[in-house]
Amino acid sequence: MASLSSTTSQSVTIRVLAASTGVCYRISLHPSQLTAADLNVSNILVFSVAFSVANIRGHLAAAVPASDQILLLGPPYKVPRDTTFQSEEILNSLRLGDQEDETLPPPATTDESKSQNRSFLSTAERSGARRLFLFSKQALSENAPDPPNCNLGPMDLKLPSEPPGSSPLDMTQSTIASQPLHQALSAYERQFMLYLCQGRVLADGADMRLQACNQCVQEQAVMARALRAAVSNLSDHFNGAARTRSEFTAVFQSKSSAHASLLQRFESILTGLGSIPLHPSLVAIARGSGRIMESLLDTVPVERERAWAQQCQTSHDRLVALFAELDTAFSQLGSPASREEETRQDLEAENDIQKLGNEVQDVVLKIRDSQAQRVERLTSDHGRVVKIIVDAINAESEQGKEDEVQKAFTPLRQISNMSKDVIPEMIEDDKTMKRLLIKVADAKTAAMKRMKVRLREISKAQSSIQRVLSSVGVLKSALTQQCDNMLHLEHVAELSLSYRDFLTELRRRRAYGQAVSSNATAMMERLAVMRSDEVKAREKFLKGSGRHLMPPFFEIFVPTLATPPPLFTPQMPSLVELDTLPNIGPADVTDAMLQGVTESGVGSASSLTAESQPVHGDKVFSSGGTEVMGSVQQQDQLIVSADTSGNDDVIMHSAPPETEDAELKTLAYENAVLRQALEKMGLKAPKTYIEEAKQERSVAHEELAALQKELEHAKAQTKAAQDALISAKTDKISHSSFEIGDIGLFMPTDKKKTIYLAFHTTCPHRYLSTDNIEGNPDFVLGRIVYQEELVAGEMGTDANPYKLHMGTKFWVLTVEVLKSSSS
Repeated sequence: MASLSSTTSQSVTIRVLAASTGVCYRISLHPSQLTAADLNVSNILVFSVAFSVANIRGHLAAAVPASDQILLLGPPYKVPRDTTFQSEEILNSLRLGDQEDETLPPPATTDESKSQNRSFLSTAERSGARRLFLFSKQALSENAPDPPNCNLGPMDLKLPSEPPGSSPLDMTQSTIASQPLHQALSAYERQFMLYLCQGRVLADGADMRLQACNQCVQEQAVMARALRAAVSNLSDHFNGAARTRSEFTAVFQSKSSAHASLLQRFESILTGLGSIPLHPSLVAIARGSGRIMESLLDTVPVERERAWAQQCQTSHDRLVALFAELDTAFSQLGSPASREEETRQDLEAENDIQKLGNEVQDVVLKIRDSQAQRVERLTSDHGRVVKIIVDAINAESEQGKEDEVQKAFTPLRQISNMSKDVIPEMIEDDKTMKRLLIKVADAKTAAMKRMKVRLREISKAQSSIQRVLSSVGVLKSALTQQCDNMLHLEHVAELSLSYRDFLTELRRRRAYGQAVSSNATAMMERLAVMRSDEVKAREKFLKGSGRHLMPPFFEIFVPTLATPPPLFTPQMPSLVELDTLPNIGPADVTDAMLQGVTESGVGSASSLTAESQPVHGDKVFSSGGTEVMGSVQQQDQLIVSADTSGNDDVIMHSAPPETEDAELKTLAYENAVLRQALEKMGLKAPKTYIEEAKQERSVAHEELAALQKELEHAKAQTKAAQDALISAKTDKISHSSFEIGDIGLFMPTDKKKTIYLAFHTTCPHRYLSTDNIEGNPDFVLGRIVYQEELVAGEMGTDANPYKLHMGTKFWVLTVEVLKSSSS
C-alpha cells in the first residue's frame, strides 16, 4: 500500500488480493473519498484515512459483483468493517504485507541459503503484516464453472530468417560491389547481423518469460495465503461452535436430568401427597366452605397436573431427541484431528509452490542472464566483424593492398567458428524456459482447480456450522420454554415442604398477633398505673410544701402546677388478620417450653432478646454477707399514699399479670421465629434432636468402650513397630526420605551456624529445630522424633524464617541428638 498523503494532491492506494486467481487489484482512492481533518500547523489540509467498505466494494465490482464479494482481513482473519480501516495500525500492517509480497528474495548462492532464505511463504504472523483478500460467493457455489486454464506468454518466439535493414558496409561503388571477395565479406557481415537479431529475440523472450513466471508464482503464493485465511476463518467459526456446544451441553444435561427425575417421580410424589393429612382445623374450614379436603393431595388438581405432566414428558422426549440430533451434527463438523489430512495437503501444495518459485529463480533467472551475456557476445562479434571488413576494404582502396581483403577471411572464419554454436545454445535454453513456462502455467491451473474445491469444502463446512448454531438457538428457546412448563410440576413436587412452612408461618403469625395484643394491653395497664402514681405524688406535693407557694407560682410561672396529669387513652387498631388465621395449635415442643418458662418464673431471659428481668426470691444477700429478710407484699400496700409522711419513701411494684402474659406470648412468638428459621435451613424440630440424642447416647457409650479397647491395642502395636523400625535404622542415615525414627545429618547453611539443613537427595527444605541444640556445632546427627509441615509466608516475616519463596512447603524436624561436632 502506498503511503498516505498529507495534502490534497495525492491519492491513497490499497491492495486487494483475489483468492481464486491470485490477481492483485490496486484501488486508488481520491482525496475526495477521504475524511478531511483539521488544518495542521502549516495550514495544510490533512486527510485522515477513512476507507469505506462500500467504496472498496464499488472499486472491485468490475471483477466481482458487490453482492458476491466476501472480504477477509487478517490475521486474525475477520470480515472488515468501516471502523477497521480508520485504524492507523491496520493501515501500517497492510503496507508491511505489500512490502513482503512485492520483495522477492535474492537468488541463493549456497545450499544452506537455498533452504533458509528463499521462502517467501513462510513469513510468520509476528511480523505484524496483514492482507486483504477477496472471495467470490459465485465461485463458492455448487454450480460454479471450472477456472480457465492459465496460459503464459510468450510461448513461441519467431526468429528472423534474414538480417533486417541494410548493411553498415559501404558497398555502393560498382567496382567494389562487383568483386567476389567483397561480396563474401558482406555475406559474413549479414550472417553475424542475423545471429545478433536472433539472439536479441531470444534474450527479450527470456526477460518476458522470467517476468511471466515470477508473476504466476506470486499469484499462486497469493492463492496459498488466501487459503490460509479461509482455513483460519473456518477454524475461528469451529472453535466458537465448540465453545457453544460445551456450554449448551452442560446446561442442557443439568436441566434435562432434573426434568427427567421429576417426571419419573411425579406419580410417587402424588402418592406421597395423598398420605399427608391436612390439619383438622384446615379440614374444618374446607367443610365450612362446602369442600371436602382431607389430605394434601385434595388441594391439587390431579387430572390437570397429570395431563400437564404427560405433555411435559412428550416435549422432554422431543428435546432429548433434538439434542441427540444436534450432538450428531456437532460430531459431523469434524475436529482438528479429522482435518489433519487436509492440512497436510495444503502444506504440500505450499511446498510445491515454494519449490516452483525456487526453480524459477534458479533456472529461469540463470538462463535469462546467460542469454543476455550471449547477446552481448554477439554484439561484440558483429562489431569486430564490421571493423575487420571495413579496415580491409579501406586498406585496399586507399593503400592498394589487395592482399588485405584476402587476409581478412582468416579472422572472420575464426570468429564465425567460435560463434556458430551461440544461437543453437540459446535456442536450447529457450526450449528449457518454454518447458518451465508451461510447467508454471499448468501448476497455476491445478492450483486454481484445487482452490475451487477447497473453498467449496470450507464454504460447506461454514454453512454446516451456521446451521448447527441456528439449531442451538432453537433448542435453547425450546429448553427455556420447557423450564417454564416444568414450573407447574415443581410446585407439586415442593408442595409437602411448602405445606410444612405454611403451618410454621401460621403459628408464627398467630404468635405475632397475640404478642402484639398482649404487649399493647400490658403497656396500657402500665401507663394507667404510672398516671395513678403521678396523681398521688402531685397531691402529696400540693398538700405538703406546695401549699406554701405564692399565687404567682400558680398563675404566672407554672399555670398547670395544680392540674392533674393528662389522661392517655390511645386506640390500638384491631388485628383483623387473627380472625382469619386458622388455629392449628402450637408445635409439639411449644407447650413444654412454655411450661418450663412458667415454672422458672418470668425472670428468665429469652434466647433471642436476652432481656433481663429482676430476680425474685425469699432471700437476698448483700455484699457484706448480711442477710436481709423480705416478703412479697400486695400491690396496693407497696404504693405510698399522699397522706403518708416522710420524704424518702421509694415507689416499688412487682410485674403485673398483664406484663407476665405479654412476656410469655413474646417468648412464644420468638420461639416460632426461631423454629421457622431452623426449618428453612433444613434442620429438624428441636424435640426430634433431643429424642435422637437420648437414643444414641447409650449406643455411644458402648462404642466408646470398644474404641478405647481398640486404641489401647493399636498403641501397643504401634510402639512395637516403632521400636523395631528404630532398631532396624539405627546405623543408617536417611537422605531420600524423612520419617519419624529416621536418622538425619544436618549441616549449617550460613557462617553464623543458625540454620541447619538436612543432607538429602530430592527431599529439600528439611530444617532442624534448634530449640534443643546446644551451641553452634559444625554438624548434627540425630534421630527424628517429630516433624512439622509448614508453608512459607511473606519474606521478612516470622512465617518465613528461612527466606524461601512465598508458598513453598518446608518441614521443621525435632531430633534426638546422637552426635554433633561439639559432643
